[in-house]
Amino acid sequence: MHMTIRIASAADLDAMTWVLIGASPLDPIYPYRFPGRNLYTDEFAELCRQKCAEYLATSTVVVCEMPVDQDLSRTQVVAFSSWDAPHIRTPLSLGQEPISRPANNPVLPITIGHRDRMNVFREKCSANKRDLFDSRYPRGHMFLKILLCHPDYQRRGAGTALTSWGIEEGRRLGLNTTVFASPMGLRLYKKLGFREIGQFRVQLEGDDMFLEIPALVLPPDEGYFRPALHGAGLPVSPSVAVC
Repeated sequence: MHMTIRIASAADLDAMTWVLIGASPLDPIYPYRFPGRNLYTDEFAELCRQKCAEYLATSTVVVCEMPVDQDLSRTQVVAFSSWDAPHIRTPLSLGQEPISRPANNPVLPITIGHRDRMNVFREKCSANKRDLFDSRYPRGHMFLKILLCHPDYQRRGAGTALTSWGIEEGRRLGLNTTVFASPMGLRLYKKLGFREIGQFRVQLEGDDMFLEIPALVLPPDEGYFRPALHGAGLPVSPSVAVC
């Protein structure tokens, strides 16, 4: 399968939003936090766009492009990953189009968002990132914030390629690669060599719904290796073609 892995730019915002909207129903995190998303699709779409803009403004976003026809004449972004790590420049420092960071804690539509669940999710993830990752790896780590592939393009290698990008950056920097896995990604991460070092529950008191979130880590000298994605200066190179 022909694909291109590259650093995202502001021009990818619409495509990233399309990916997030398409993939979100398959990830329990989104139904848990946004139970009204199917009734208020326009509001949810705007919320997804705001979140993608935040990723572009604050993290290193890597996208996967694939052909949309057999002759390879047209491609589109079908998956993306967002990474936090020390010493890696984000698109904002590459001279690309600026992205305005959304206001902190924007007013979310009460019609689609369960505020208390969103708050406990954010608090639990922040606390466990600090306890399970940040405190264990004081030099820093390659933290995969999110990885999503549009359902029409899943099981074609995009998730493996995007995760491998971060693994190799971790190796280049001598850092562990870390992730809080969703059910969608858990099998992939374990296949690539990640091991589980903890798990935490996100649940409001008295609420029947909850999330069980495993924390996984891959040391820089372990796991699966994909030479096709290796390249000097990969974080800032325009693209890497993978066939």
